Amino acid sequence: MIDNLFEMFKKLIDVPDDELEDDNAIVLAAVSLMLEVARSEAGGEQVEHEVIRRVLASEFEVGGELIDSLLEAGSAKVEEAHDLFQFTQLINEHYSRDQKESLIHAMWLVALADGKVQAIEDHIIRRVAGLIHVAHGDFIRLKLKARG
Repeated sequence: MIDNLFEMFKKLIDVPDDELEDDNAIVLAAVSLMLEVARSEAGGEQVEHEVIRRVLASEFEVGGELIDSLLEAGSAKVEEAHDLFQFTQLINEHYSRDQKESLIHAMWLVALADGKVQAIEDHIIRRVAGLIHVAHGDFIRLKLKARG
């Protein structure tokens, strides 16, 4: 499964094999989930994309042009997706509990980028948290942490 997603990712961004790591497919799933939050609300996507860029640089240690490629590929994946399961399944298979919590925190940062959380953003993050088995108490704690 991950090999197929990784190959699809390479085709989407057209980068030579030796410039990508296997972890990028998993990062692509995380980016896609953050982009789902960003696109859920009309307007303000620019500010939310900047937050995603900062998260990719600081949390995932992704640099430069690869960030742009991940955002482009993630946007395409989100547009094609029928549900969140294809992303959350990959996260469940490869992320530790702490990494899952970091992802939910990052999603809250994206939702809060414009200063307010819309109901649809809250709903998406709540659904993802449930699908990746982040407890409700942790979901709330991470929301409060993102606000602070």
